[in-house]
Amino acid sequence: MSRLYDAVVIGGGPGGSTVATFLARAGRRVVLLEREKFPRFHVGESLLPFSLPIFERLGVAEKVRSAGFQVKRGAYFWNEETGGIRPVDFATGIDDRHPSAYQVKRADFDHLLLSHAAESGAEIREETAVARVVFDGTRAVGVVARPRGGAEEEIRARVVVDASGQDALLSRQLGTRRFDRRLKRGALFAHYDGIRWPEDQRPGDILLPIDRGVWYWIIPFSDASCSVGAVFEPSLVRTGAGEKASLEERFDWLLARSARMTSILAGSRRTSRVFGISDYSTSSARAAGEGWALVGDAATFLDPVFSTGVFLAMAMGERAARRIDRALASRGDVRAADLQPYSREARRLVARFRRFVYAFYDPIFFEAFCTRDPFEKMRAAVTTILSGGVERVPFMSRIWIELVFLSVGFDRFRRKVGLGPKPENAAA
Repeated sequence: MSRLYDAVVIGGGPGGSTVATFLARAGRRVVLLEREKFPRFHVGESLLPFSLPIFERLGVAEKVRSAGFQVKRGAYFWNEETGGIRPVDFATGIDDRHPSAYQVKRADFDHLLLSHAAESGAEIREETAVARVVFDGTRAVGVVARPRGGAEEEIRARVVVDASGQDALLSRQLGTRRFDRRLKRGALFAHYDGIRWPEDQRPGDILLPIDRGVWYWIIPFSDASCSVGAVFEPSLVRTGAGEKASLEERFDWLLARSARMTSILAGSRRTSRVFGISDYSTSSARAAGEGWALVGDAATFLDPVFSTGVFLAMAMGERAARRIDRALASRGDVRAADLQPYSREARRLVARFRRFVYAFYDPIFFEAFCTRDPFEKMRAAVTTILSGGVERVPFMSRIWIELVFLSVGFDRFRRKVGLGPKPENAAA
């Protein structure tokens, strides 16, 4: 009879490593199955300040501090259509306890987290692909997996946690995966050397020019290389670069249409191949069920604009692990009712970010967002949300945020009746 684990975790990214570490540190028997061999390339390289308390609770904070990652203190947005700008300084939020984060190469960062999970007692099996989750009726009871070069094996566990990222293995199997039509976009990205950092920009910040329906990112790393990307509506690139254009040709076309990106990248060289993803904004109709839970991108991925991916994966991972451990301690199994609080918490975290992601693509909101002199309390409340402060939002912060959206709504009405300028086409 094969060994029965308390939990089998699918995927070794930040969400999977977080679940595995917390459960292993609680004394649970955990096996984590990862398809790739780490380290490996991955996008999503800009972290949020409110990830740092999770590092502390995970017991990995000192390892992260000692890894030499680039310190990130904020972001800088350009609205090229209007000339508006929006510097985001994390230290000026209403909640200023976490004034900085890190820019990380995910190959190194994810490997660090996965190694920490192993050191914490989780069994890690790399180069092991999960084919499907095994059910007994409606209850998940394990997975079927195959190590590279080996035979299929059924691995049984009291709970299955899907942290497979964009693969979304379990929601695809259950038919609960859905796409967000309001965020139907594609992204192209690569790494560069030799970028001369703009003299008027703070080193370490993520730079975000938005120009004629495309927004770009430049993420600096501690070794002086940078991640460069562009997010766009797929039809724009098909029309502009051509249906038969390669990823490299499409990326070059996107970069060339932005005067700011052309200037910043002058004299630099691309050091990686161009990667591409599309239709990445997805969610599952259910985040948990009998003996199973979804974590991170396998549950929901919004949009990369506010760098929420790693934070949400780790925040979900911590909450799922807490509920799983409590259920195992109580009865020795994990039921859907045990995970209902986790599902509510996960939805709440995502919803607080989703509102701002939708708003970012609203030209009227984005014009207000890039106002040079916003009302101080409104600006501070929004800065805290963009830092990742969505877990416990103080009452007054909620009031200020509602006032932000009310003011944008009033401006929209004013323009509709002809009392203001028509909005430019920000990143719509």
